[in-house]
Amino acid sequence: MKKFILLTALALLFVNGLRTYADVSLLDTEKNKLQLFGFFKLDAAYQDQGVNGLTFPRYAVAGDGNAYLSATHSRFGFKYAGTPLANGMNVSAVLEWDFFDTTSPNQMKLRFRQGYFSLQKKRHTLLFGQAWDVFSPLGPTTLMTNGYLWQTGNLGFRHAQARYTYSAPRFDLAIALSDPASSGGWAVKAPFLQSRLGFKLGANNKYPVGISGIYGRESAASAAVTFKNKVDAVGVGLDWNLALCKHLSLKGEYALGKNLAYVSSRAALYADLASQEFAAKKVSAFWSELLLAKGKWSGWLGYAFENLSDEDQLAAKELKKTDTMLAGIQFAAGSGVSFGLEYAHFTSAYFQSDKAKTGQVMFSAILNL
Repeated sequence: MKKFILLTALALLFVNGLRTYADVSLLDTEKNKLQLFGFFKLDAAYQDQGVNGLTFPRYAVAGDGNAYLSATHSRFGFKYAGTPLANGMNVSAVLEWDFFDTTSPNQMKLRFRQGYFSLQKKRHTLLFGQAWDVFSPLGPTTLMTNGYLWQTGNLGFRHAQARYTYSAPRFDLAIALSDPASSGGWAVKAPFLQSRLGFKLGANNKYPVGISGIYGRESAASAAVTFKNKVDAVGVGLDWNLALCKHLSLKGEYALGKNLAYVSSRAALYADLASQEFAAKKVSAFWSELLLAKGKWSGWLGYAFENLSDEDQLAAKELKKTDTMLAGIQFAAGSGVSFGLEYAHFTSAYFQSDKAKTGQVMFSAILNL
């Protein structure tokens, strides 16, 4: 079935001849609209020291450098708009896949990213399915499609959820109940709660900022110890995306919390033998970028870190702090084709051990649909 979907999408794309370089229209009738979107992407990277994963570099580790070429970050999807309901609610949906596969660099498998439908009427929207989190909602600009500064400052990820959003001229409100499955494999009996309140400040809403939060509770147990107990997962974040002038903007996020491995943090649980219970690791996370866009050129300069802030919760040689400095430039050659070059410097601080540092140069060639 997956192969049939992929071959059908590629065949339709070929028939359209890539005549347009926005979403490709596959169906456009009075009742239904279907569009194909996505991009083809080749990455070529060189790393002078070790990283945690070649095609998803997030932090430095001890080891030798690497060079690789990969097309695994290419992706495609479909956008659908249907006939409104009898009460006037508009219907839309999104399905999206990529080819990211850590087991093989050139025999990749389809990976499901997003799949949801939404019902929207005036300022109210209901969303059902897998989509990006409400907590820590922004994403950095980088050529590292799956590195994406996760575990190095960026926390938000994708989860199945039911979400309500209200959008007013000067603020937005979103509340979601998301899939309670824990990355640590703990028992979770209630959905995670996520929420965000966004403010649109300045003339023409040039300065949007938001406050988001997440809460859940896990029942932790392990065969290695005799105790078990419930542990909260809590996080609060601030996000901003500010238009400084015509060609310059600043975006980023800052978050504090504990036990946030549910999203994309290294702050999980640990067994506190002294108190005979499981406890939550505390974390602070930050990323921010200065973005420049003019004509066919765009560039970015950024910094990010994630810090496990309580050393009493760490074991010897455990990864305590990761940070990344990155700078990139991209040129839009036309007809959907662009080329990008990025340098990133990763530093990892290990508790009661040596630091690891890695520099990475990445070149990307992209064809956007």
